[in-house]
Amino acid sequence: MSKRLATWLPLLPALLLVSLLLVIPVADLISISFHREEFGEILPGLTLANYLDLLTRSSTLEMMASTMLIALAVTVITIFLGFPVAAVIVMAPQRWRGILYFLVAAPLLVNTVVRTYGWLLILGRKGLVNEALMAMKFISEPLALSGNALGMTIGGAQVFLPFMILSLVTSLMAIDDRLFEASEILGAGPIRRFFTITLPLAVPGLIAGSILVFSMMLGAFVTPLILGGSAVKYVSVAVYTDALVLFNMPRATTLSLILMVIVLALYVLQQRLSRGGKVAK
Repeated sequence: MSKRLATWLPLLPALLLVSLLLVIPVADLISISFHREEFGEILPGLTLANYLDLLTRSSTLEMMASTMLIALAVTVITIFLGFPVAAVIVMAPQRWRGILYFLVAAPLLVNTVVRTYGWLLILGRKGLVNEALMAMKFISEPLALSGNALGMTIGGAQVFLPFMILSLVTSLMAIDDRLFEASEILGAGPIRRFFTITLPLAVPGLIAGSILVFSMMLGAFVTPLILGGSAVKYVSVAVYTDALVLFNMPRATTLSLILMVIVLALYVLQQRLSRGGKVAK
């Protein structure tokens, strides 16, 4: 028996399982996307009509642009909020890091639906923020903080912030402390040390966290549905509507596959950027 066969043979059951649970369903989705639909029934015959219709219709392109802009806004917010928190974790004494890790990861133990409804109670017209502002006479009528892109962005940033923090911590922990000592001896101040040492060496974690948050927000469903409502056109909500409300499975699978291709392209970009960073080093 060759060494290659001996290596792959124990993996064969796992590969078969992955094929059954992942490859076959995705292949079925791809097949459905090339069919027409009529009154909820998938018609025989292959066609590119679904892809051509979605990729040429202005409303669909606007929805995709809106989805990507909101995901980008969430990513940028998590970067600005996550970097200081990650820095605090890295600089904290060893005995406190476990507690800080737990505090960062603790929201992940709460169901996303519960967290999102919590934000709805905070940002709603009768929510905590509006009630407090009206009680202090800062506003005379409730602000529109939910049911729009603003509420969706705030909720999405809170939901996915832990992933950004943990990605940044990994990169910041790998920075050699002697670099900071050397830069301090050479007279570099805190700001210069951040831009010349911390930020460049944190780029791998920054890229990984950004692509992870961006791709997860692209495919998020609960937060856009609850905090965005019908006012914001979002791809994942459109997939849900087409599949379970309109029973238009070919259109739903086409939208979901387009979203999957975008996410896969992002991960390929991450691999290239990471590889480029290693070569540069």
